[in-house]
Amino acid sequence: IRITQDKTFELPTGEVIQELSAVILQFVYRNEYYIGAYNKKAISPPACFSISPNAASLAPSPNSPIMQVGEDSTCSQCQWNQFGSSPSGDGKACKNTVFMAVMPPDAKEDSPIWVIKTSPTGVKHFNNYVSSLARDNVPFDAVITKINFDPALSYASLRFSPEEYLSMDTFGMMQRRRVEAATRLAQEPDVSQFEPPKSRK
Repeated sequence: IRITQDKTFELPTGEVIQELSAVILQFVYRNEYYIGAYNKKAISPPACFSISPNAASLAPSPNSPIMQVGEDSTCSQCQWNQFGSSPSGDGKACKNTVFMAVMPPDAKEDSPIWVIKTSPTGVKHFNNYVSSLARDNVPFDAVITKINFDPALSYASLRFSPEEYLSMDTFGMMQRRRVEAATRLAQEPDVSQFEPPKSRK
């Protein structure tokens, strides 16, 4: 699912909507560090990345082209994962996101699983949402989640709220797709085209 800067969701079906209702099957935290300035005409793979279902255990993948910390270190120890490390502001140079595997509430047994990700500004709000459900002993995958945008911001930043519980039949069907969803979210980015930064003479 593509998120546009004018605050719309572009679904894989081609439909464009302003608000999304979905069931979150699984989610992972994902950090990506890119070297050099962003260029939408020539997007480079990340130099270093990590994927984990637990934010506290994020650590660079050994498949990262240029790991930014040692093999026994975590992302929390990396200089690029600290506020103020971004060259363009007070944020982090490393891009922190949440990737979610979702399905529409009316999905069938063989419906495709879609993936949506937050921007770094949406991670805190996602964490608060999941934590609030947990405090009420509600599994995040047992409800339909409304996903929309913060109207107070000029850029697209996701917000989350519960709509209603799933029926037992729908919940059971969604549960049968969770392993597939986890496998998809664990897929690492393609870094085969990564080119090391050119040294300055």
